[in-house]
Amino acid sequence: MAAKNVALELAAFLDSSAARSLSAGAGKDARGIVEAWLEACYEDLGKAPRLLDGEDVRALLGSLLPSRMKRRDPRAAHVPEIVTAYLDHLEATQVVTQAFEIRQALDEALDAFASAVATGANVPERAPKQPDPFVHRASKLGRNDPCSCGSGKKYKKCHGKNA
Repeated sequence: MAAKNVALELAAFLDSSAARSLSAGAGKDARGIVEAWLEACYEDLGKAPRLLDGEDVRALLGSLLPSRMKRRDPRAAHVPEIVTAYLDHLEATQVVTQAFEIRQALDEALDAFASAVATGANVPERAPKQPDPFVHRASKLGRNDPCSCGSGKKYKKCHGKNA
């Protein structure tokens, strides 16, 4: 469902006048950046972009969007222009209740975004190594061994009969 929403909203933005007004350099990167923004909204935050608030925008620009980019990614220079154009498009086509708060958070979080991409703080840490599977080291009970229930009978005559 999230992939469908991402595709629909991305197509709507790319067909909008806000996307056509981007500079040439930003226009090339608009698809990838807006797609990463929308995926972070739907998959990581679990919200539609029109339902975002200031804290969500800080989280998006502080860690979620940088984690989807490489260290010193040249596309990062176009993110402010592209995200601003996307928000313009969003406000023009949908009701965004927290628009003022989003704009304030956007201005505050762009510096954190730029430093996260420049320093490589956006590279996710490696997942901890999975523990080794449990291996039962006890010897296997044989058919002719005494039964483990303590009856004194061989396993094959006691509990092994039904097994």
